[in-house]
Amino acid sequence: MKRQRQKLFRVFLAGVLMLFSFMAYAQERTVTGRVYDSSGESIIGASVVVQGTMQGVVTDMDGAFQLKVQPSQSLVISFLGYKDVILPVGNKNDFKIILEEDSKKLDEVVVVGYATQKKVNLTGSVASVSAKDIQDIPVANTTTLLQGRLPGLVLTQNGAQAGNDNPEIRIRGIGTFGNNNPMVLIDGVEGSISQIAEIPSADIESISVLKDAASAAIYGVRAANGVILITTKRGQASSKVKVSYSGSYTLQTPGIVPDYVDSYNWALMKNEVNSGTFSPEALQKLKDGSDPDHYANTNWLDAVLRNASMHQHHLSVSGGNENTHFMTSVAYSNQDGIMMKTGVERFSFRSNIDTRYKRFTFGLNLSGNKNNVTAPAVAPSGEGGIMRYVSWFTRPTVPVMYSNGHYGYVDGSSLSAELMKNPVESMSLGHRSNEYWRFNGKAFAGIDLWDGLKFQTSFAYAFDLNATKSYSPKSPARYDAEGNIRKAAGETNKEEDYWYRNATWTNENLLTYNKQFDKHNVSVLLGHSVIGSRFYRTTASIQGFPTENIYELDGGTINPGAKGNSEEYKLQSFFGRVNYSYDDRYLFEFNVRHDGSSRMPKANRYATFPSVSGGWVFSNEEFMKDYKNFSLGKLRLSWGKLGNQEIGNYAYAATLGASGNYFFDQNGDKQAGMVQTSVPNENIKWETTRSINVALDLGFFNNRIQTTFEWFDKKTSDILMQLAMPGIFLGSLNAPYQNVGAVRNRGWEWNVNYSDSKGDWAWNAGFNLSHVKNEILEMGGLEETISGQTINRIGNPIGAYFGYKAIGIYRTEADLQRTNSKGEVIKQNGVAPKLGDIMYADLNDDGNITADDRDIIGNPFPKYSYSFNLGASWKNFDLSTFWQGVGGIYRYSWETSTDIRGNLTERWLDRYSADNVNASMPALGNTMNDSYSSFWLENSSYLRLKNLEFGYTFRQPGLAKVGVSSIRVYFAGSNLLTFTSLKNWDPEKTSGDARNDVHPNMRTYSFGLNIQF
Repeated sequence: MKRQRQKLFRVFLAGVLMLFSFMAYAQERTVTGRVYDSSGESIIGASVVVQGTMQGVVTDMDGAFQLKVQPSQSLVISFLGYKDVILPVGNKNDFKIILEEDSKKLDEVVVVGYATQKKVNLTGSVASVSAKDIQDIPVANTTTLLQGRLPGLVLTQNGAQAGNDNPEIRIRGIGTFGNNNPMVLIDGVEGSISQIAEIPSADIESISVLKDAASAAIYGVRAANGVILITTKRGQASSKVKVSYSGSYTLQTPGIVPDYVDSYNWALMKNEVNSGTFSPEALQKLKDGSDPDHYANTNWLDAVLRNASMHQHHLSVSGGNENTHFMTSVAYSNQDGIMMKTGVERFSFRSNIDTRYKRFTFGLNLSGNKNNVTAPAVAPSGEGGIMRYVSWFTRPTVPVMYSNGHYGYVDGSSLSAELMKNPVESMSLGHRSNEYWRFNGKAFAGIDLWDGLKFQTSFAYAFDLNATKSYSPKSPARYDAEGNIRKAAGETNKEEDYWYRNATWTNENLLTYNKQFDKHNVSVLLGHSVIGSRFYRTTASIQGFPTENIYELDGGTINPGAKGNSEEYKLQSFFGRVNYSYDDRYLFEFNVRHDGSSRMPKANRYATFPSVSGGWVFSNEEFMKDYKNFSLGKLRLSWGKLGNQEIGNYAYAATLGASGNYFFDQNGDKQAGMVQTSVPNENIKWETTRSINVALDLGFFNNRIQTTFEWFDKKTSDILMQLAMPGIFLGSLNAPYQNVGAVRNRGWEWNVNYSDSKGDWAWNAGFNLSHVKNEILEMGGLEETISGQTINRIGNPIGAYFGYKAIGIYRTEADLQRTNSKGEVIKQNGVAPKLGDIMYADLNDDGNITADDRDIIGNPFPKYSYSFNLGASWKNFDLSTFWQGVGGIYRYSWETSTDIRGNLTERWLDRYSADNVNASMPALGNTMNDSYSSFWLENSSYLRLKNLEFGYTFRQPGLAKVGVSSIRVYFAGSNLLTFTSLKNWDPEKTSGDARNDVHPNMRTYSFGLNIQF
């Protein structure tokens, strides 16, 4: 009976199982779908798996898939670098799936010398920014986008003149007394800092900065100042051609400019220095504005600066299949400068193509641009420039133009027209145009020789041509308000044309081997390169033009002149690199480069530059497995040597020049001869930089939080200097170069980044802070060399500020009786000081303030540089801000207190007088107050909102009907806020701008549109 019940139960169970199987089979059906990224592009090779099973497929070239599933099951869709999506099947038959990028999973790849590496495997010091960080920020100069975004790189804007805004870039300090510009490579071809400005940010895929010897030694003698690697975009395999358009309109306004006193207060100050210049009646007219022809109230900055517009457009087409990829773009921008008569128009194109045929690869990169820069005949910046006119040669009492139509040069006082230069008239006269053409081409071919072994050869050619035409008219007659000539017109006009042509070719041959053996990963690079470069310069000029509107040399009649020169150099290099890693825990890299340059004498032409680095990823160790929230821990150490070839092409050779008058016959005819102009030194050798770097990388919570701390020590030895020598030996010759200098830069860098998301929200924040100490170690036996208001002294930074140490202002009679240690009343250049004068320290204690009392009064380098970014997005909205600043930096902001002929800032309203003994400014009239001193050295630390951007992206299904994947509209601003204690001047300026003669920076407001087709 029992056996019979068991048999019946088995039959029943089999029937139930058969019923469920039949029901499941009846419910199983085929579903289809497509997988896209956030921009609407199909994702090829995404994984679509039935959750909890091994059943799955990958998407095809169109991002499509087809899979048999049951309604109760769920699909798991995943792709490297994107967040996984889990979708229940239910009753749906067709799926449209959009994957979002996951920065926590993305195994970031960084461009390094001649290769790419996973960031987690780096052992050297490399900082990078990607396209998404910079591509949607409209700027006039792409270089400025690097500011503050890369730890260790310090960028200082040197004004914002349209087409001539060349910022200064320094990587981990200044390492030599000569050229400190970093090496720039664009798609592997050497360029320059100015060339970065010509690359549309929408063309850039990534920017890497190689900061230590371990990362940069592969570039040898060109890498001592650091290396900037720019990689432009290439096409990707896709089911359709991708077309992108971006455009923006920008309003530009002058940034921080001085607040000058009005004409009434200026006249009061002029009377304090030159009594009676303006009578009481004249002062009243200045006060009430009743006679603007003779007693004006002119703001000369308003007269020469303006609000201006800029519009930019970029169109790219990219795509490809499994074997061939292409990307082509064109760009156009037109910028009116914020200074009158300035502007730049740019055209550019780029085409990157690569293809594979069996074991062979081929590629071609082409790019070019044309710039048209316009400016007044008088330079906007510098000595003798428009900004100097405003600060030194204009006064508010003179109108820009009289009511009779003549430009203003005199007011109702007795001041001479000779003291005045009208910048508005100067900008209206003459002409200066600068046309610049550049072409770059690179062809490469490669072959897969064996398993992991590849060979590639390339040839690159870079050509640039610069043509500048500058016409300076006769200086115009100067009139007064009644039409009387106060100064006659000049008699000379001049046209000067300048041509510059440069051509550089590069051949590189690379043999690479990459192979993984179980837990061992090996990469080897062997290479050879040859570079040749030659440039030509020609200048021609002529005077005596019959009219002022002919800008061709043939229009001149007298004093023709011409000169020209050319230079060339060649560089041959052999280099190699070995990378080894074991189990993604232990990392090792060795680089070596052997360079030979024509810039060095034969005896020392070749030099070898090695580096070695290692890393320990201790987070992959077994003892770290239990620390679930600790996702990355890596220790890095590197050592290496770099060279510097930026010393000029003929530093070791004796140079000759045509000069002198020689007589070879009795007729007395003079003949020019060739004379030696410098003393040669054929024993000079390479400047060499030794670099040590120690770093710690940490990541937490699946790398949602990442931080890096680096310490470095960089010492440059054998720096070339021209030491002073006795005139009896040199005569009129330039001193020879000698390897006698040494400089050290030591510092640290720290950065922290955080990103996360929840639901429709995503947010991110980042911060970086860096410090570097610059110190001169040797100068060929010299303790110091002085140049104007700067000094190079052993144990101190390069270009330290040098002047008197101001310790206050003489405010009382007791102050005037100040004595030295001997009881002697301290004088200034032998003259007793007066109340209101600046008080200086008597450093040599001799009772007399002279040039011997000058000393180091400040450091031109910041104590620290920092930046931080904050960003968030919700659904289709996004907001980002980027802040940048420096601390502990000082800059000169000098103004004269005696030769009152130009504008003065409002700080002089608080000057010393009997009624204002606690004033912040000295009294007017003492030339000793004009001396360079710490009084004029001001704290220029600042925090600036460099970029703000707010955008919205449309991804409505209806857009697809017209062939549009997405449309993004945005507002962006730059330099919107600045927090600084410095008044009247922009704190972001170079240390050499002591008199604030540089074209001002600007503030911008942009509206933009990005369309993906």
